[in-house]
Amino acid sequence: MAVVAFGARQAVDVVPVPVDFSVIQFDADRQISMVTEGGVSVPALRHSTGATSTNTANRDNQGGSDTDSDRTED
Repeated sequence: MAVVAFGARQAVDVVPVPVDFSVIQFDADRQISMVTEGGVSVPALRHSTGATSTNTANRDNQGGSDTDSDRTED
């Protein structure tokens, strides 16, 4: 039996997808790339993980636990 690297065992053929770069512009006010098609503009990429919430341990705060929330977005 031949030894084959895991990545080679899982490899698949890639089919290229044509991309029309003429619809992508940089929005200097928002500091992100925007895609505009049919008069509608949307962010080119978005990788938000949504809301976050953190609880501190009771021993860190003599008055009890403390919470902190935030949003992770581009």
